[in-house]
Amino acid sequence: MKKLNGKNKEVLVISDTHIPYSHVDYVKFLRAIKNKYKPSIILHIGDELDYHAISFHDFDSSLFSADTELDTAIDEIHSGLHQLFPKMYLLESNHGSLIYRKIKHMGVPIRTIKPLHELYETPLWSWHHEIVLDTKIGPVYLCHGKSGAYGKCARENMMSAIQGHFHGKFEITWHKSPMGMRFNAFTGCLVNGDSMAMAYAKNNLPKPILGCLRIDKEGIPHLLQMRLDKKGRFNGKI
Repeated sequence: MKKLNGKNKEVLVISDTHIPYSHVDYVKFLRAIKNKYKPSIILHIGDELDYHAISFHDFDSSLFSADTELDTAIDEIHSGLHQLFPKMYLLESNHGSLIYRKIKHMGVPIRTIKPLHELYETPLWSWHHEIVLDTKIGPVYLCHGKSGAYGKCARENMMSAIQGHFHGKFEITWHKSPMGMRFNAFTGCLVNGDSMAMAYAKNNLPKPILGCLRIDKEGIPHLLQMRLDKKGRFNGKI
């Protein structure tokens, strides 16, 4: 478990990007957030890449092959997310860590392949199973996605909690006990919901909500929704 000191710091928690099947304006959205709030800690909740071509779900032949998808994703990382946030902490996840899951499924030792920061050429990105962020109002537990149930992740970890994974959950709920206040939050996502790579979730309710989450210097969480115009493009407002 990685522990980070977030006291008196602006923290940005980025939701599922699923590169290269992200919303076309997700980098513009994140740049606007960076310019406005100037976060000093960047956390990616996981599913940074989609890896559709090697998914355990059915592969859509109209989409990229595995090699082309990876090359496209790495190019997109370097022209966008890595340029914007050269240092970032990421959470291991079902899509983002899919390459390791596939190798493990085939019985190949994981230590025989490159770590992701070498594969992507992002030396200051680091991956962790869980993160605990210390804030002025107490510790916050972060994982990719363990439970979508109301308040459960915060309750079972006995501290505030933030998750991604559940693309249609974009919320902060506060819970009070004799021990004090804590919150349970979901970040939404930054995917292109119309992409065929997201077809596995086409019958899901609710639908994807675009956004991410900010923790201010006092430790208070805030949802940041990507607001769209009539053409489905980011309207530039934060």
